[in-house]
Formats: sequence, structure tokens, C-alpha cells
Amino acid sequence: MDVLIRAFDPTPPIHRPLIPFPLWVFLPFAAVCLVALVTSRASGPPGMTVRIVGLPAFHGGMLAASLAAAWEGTSGWGRHASGVALVLLVASSACAWMPWGCLAYLLPPLAVAVCAVGHAECRRMGLAPPADWRALGGGVAVGCFLGGHLLLSASRTFGYPVRLELPAPYLTGVLYDLGANVLSAECFFRGTLFNRWHRLWGFWPGALAATGLCLLRYLGDPALPPTVEVMASAIFYLALLSLSGCALLWYSGSLLPSLAASLLFFSAYRMLHVW
Repeated sequence: MDVLIRAFDPTPPIHRPLIPFPLWVFLPFAAVCLVALVTSRASGPPGMTVRIVGLPAFHGGMLAASLAAAWEGTSGWGRHASGVALVLLVASSACAWMPWGCLAYLLPPLAVAVCAVGHAECRRMGLAPPADWRALGGGVAVGCFLGGHLLLSASRTFGYPVRLELPAPYLTGVLYDLGANVLSAECFFRGTLFNRWHRLWGFWPGALAATGLCLLRYLGDPALPPTVEVMASAIFYLALLSLSGCALLWYSGSLLPSLAASLLFFSAYRMLHVW
């Protein structure tokens, strides 16, 4: 039973508000996203401004909220959040304008890792080695199983072809997942929201609430093809992936197993031709 009640927050707060970070943290990032959307509609090429400015603002906002929650209202998180947002902006700009520039998406995980090594506050969001390294193998198994099942069902049931080669667009998508998509979602939905809510309500209410918001984030993503079968499959697989990530974090006290599961799953998804 000790495994089931293990706390991965080393210094749990006395007062536990429902939202573990101040909402104003989102304001500057939301403003940048709005400006990027308006600018993109007004001038071409379509979507370029969103990719260069809007995406790093979106993911940077989630990471900033996660860092604010980890610092629990004390000072010091702002400069780290600004640094991560700047690195995301550099990565998105390099990816848009330079050959092999998407390799710059290796920088945001490195920046977050440096922050985690130097500041114990990051342990509160699961940025720490797992209590049991076997959980990392569990994360790899979850990602491989869900990703493999997705490839099999999508290709056999819906006829979507699987891309077996490794072209530049595939590598670009995987690097984006590593440096922005998976990183921000895991830190925010699992390391921050689930971390707080499972302490308030228990595992299943906390996991279901965090999973519900995670689904809203992905179902509202314009990059997701708006077809019935894709939307239904996204709900099924992302719900399982999120609940598995919550369980892995609860068991191990670390985001690493959940990060591995999500990265492997999205790497499999990128192999599908769904457009």
C-alpha cells in the first residue's frame, strides 16, 4: 500500500487551491497567441506567424504555469519561464527558416532539465528520477503498445497508409513533439493539474479531470484532421495515454515514464498519412 500512497511532492503546501497557479500567468502568452492569429489572417504565408510565434507562446504558457505552480507563489520561477519561452521561440523560428532547424527543438527539454537539476522546486511537478526505474520500462511499454495498436487499427480499419521511410516532415513532427507538444502537455496536465487534483480528490477524480482537459486541448488543435474516425480515435487513444501517464506518475513520482509513453505514441502517430 505504500506504493499507492507515495507522495511525489516533497513539500506539500498547507493551502491547496483548486488551480495551483495564478491565472494571470497565461495573460501575456494568450495575448501573443491572439496577435499571432490576427497577423496570420492579415498577411501570408498562411500559418507562418502562428507556427513561429503562436506555437511557442501556447506551449510556453503551459510550461510557465507549471513552473509557477512548482514554485508555489514564491519568486524565482519567472526568469526560468521566460528562458523556456525564449528557447521555444528560437526553436520554432529555426524550424521555419533553416534546413534541419527543427533540431533546435532539442533545446527546450534541455532547458527544462537544467532548471530541474538546479532547483528542487521542480520535483513538485515530477521532474525528478523515478522512485522505481521499472516504471520507465512501463512507460516505454505503454507507448509502444498504444502506438502499435494505433498503427494497426488505422491502417487495417480505416485504410490510412503507414509511412515506413523517415522523411524530413516525420522527423520535424517528432522533434516538435519532444521539444514542445509532449513536454508542455506532460508538465501541465500530469505534473501540475493531476498532481494537485489527485491530492485533493483521490486518484480517479484527479486523473479523469486532468484527462478531460487534456482531451479538450488536443481536440481543439487545428492540426488534428476534422474527420469522425480521427476524432473518435483521438478520444480513445489520448484518454488511455493520459490515464496511463497519471498512473505512471502516481506510482513512480516522476514524469519520465509518462514522457516516454507519450513521445513513443506520438512518434507512431506521425507515421500515419491521415490527410
